[in-house]
Parts: sequence; C-alpha cells; structure tokens
Amino acid sequence: MRKRAGQLPAEFLRHLDGLEASYLSSDDPLRQSGFGGGSARWRTERAPILEAIDGSGSLLDVGCANGYLLECLVDWGAGRGLALTPFGVDRSARLIALARHRLPRFAQHFFVANAWNWLPPRRFQYVYSVYDCVPRPYFAAFVERLATRVTAPGGRLILGAYGSGARGQAPAAIDRILVENGFAVIGSATAGTPQMAHYAWIDVDRHTG
Repeated sequence: MRKRAGQLPAEFLRHLDGLEASYLSSDDPLRQSGFGGGSARWRTERAPILEAIDGSGSLLDVGCANGYLLECLVDWGAGRGLALTPFGVDRSARLIALARHRLPRFAQHFFVANAWNWLPPRRFQYVYSVYDCVPRPYFAAFVERLATRVTAPGGRLILGAYGSGARGQAPAAIDRILVENGFAVIGSATAGTPQMAHYAWIDVDRHTG
C-alpha cells in the first residue's frame, strides 16, 4: 500500500539516528557518507549517477550526509564539461554542518530537514535520492513528492540503490520497482563487480506516478 501522508515510523527514525552516530564516529569522508569500500570502489559505484545528467544545472542530493558525494559529483562532472551547482538536504544538523564546512562557497545551499515532508525554497534541475531514504511502503509516495514538489519542471529525478558486499546483498532493482509503481523509467545504470549499485531515472514531464 502506498503511503501518502503522515510521519515516518518512529522505528525508522531511530534507525536514521543510528546511521548518524555511525557516520560521525569517523573522520574519513567516505565513512561519513556511509561507505566502507575505499576510494576506488567509491568512484566506480557512484560516478554512474552522472550518466543521468545530460547538461549543467542544479543538483540536489537528498540525504546528503557530509556532502562528500556532492563534492565528488561536481568534480567528476567538471571533467565531463558539466557545471553542477550542489544543494543538499539531510535531517542531521551535525552532518549538514560538515557539508557546509566541506563546501563553504555553497554553505547556504544545505538544508536541515526530513525530506519526507520538506518544502524546499526552490526546485532543482537534478534531484538524487537513495531508495532506502524512506521505508519501502512509503517509497512510491516519496518519489511522487520529489517529482512534483522538489524537481523542477523539465528536470530529472534519479534514484539509487546500493548492495552490501559484507552481507552478500545485491542492490534493489530500482528500475523495476519504479515501473511497478507506475513511473516511466527513461534510463538506468549499474556498477560494481559483483553489482553493488543500481540507478534509474525519470523525467518529471514524462513520469506517470
């Protein structure tokens, strides 16, 4: 059943609090981003996000943590001739403080909020969010909200799912899940050997959620 309103479950919010504590227990920017596979794997498994980005513009990372992914995407994108302006939102004020410190030029582009019910001050050409930013029953409604209230008209919403080598867990088939929930997927990408990242994207003017 698709959840459309209300608050996220308290148990899930406690889970997010636990992630915050884990991220902040390290000074390593990768671990502060929830990643423990090293810099080479990080680039291999995160750079495919750029396959969804076909021009310069604003890029919002939903659940941006310490801002390191945004920093990397801006840098990698510049190598492809893309000028990306980073924005981020996260419910952790402490992680947002790290993101503002990491990207001081864009400090005002980072927001402390729960993305599930966040009303942004503007909309963004590209919006990226991970699949597990909300519990599974809330996912379709969350995508709908990001598409209609956060992504700019004519913009693109990118969803990602990650696996776990330590747990032998493959990433969710995000493209299939989107299609099953009525969204028109226009592209997808995978990364890792074995596969550890799966991305899919929809164009706001074409989605049918």
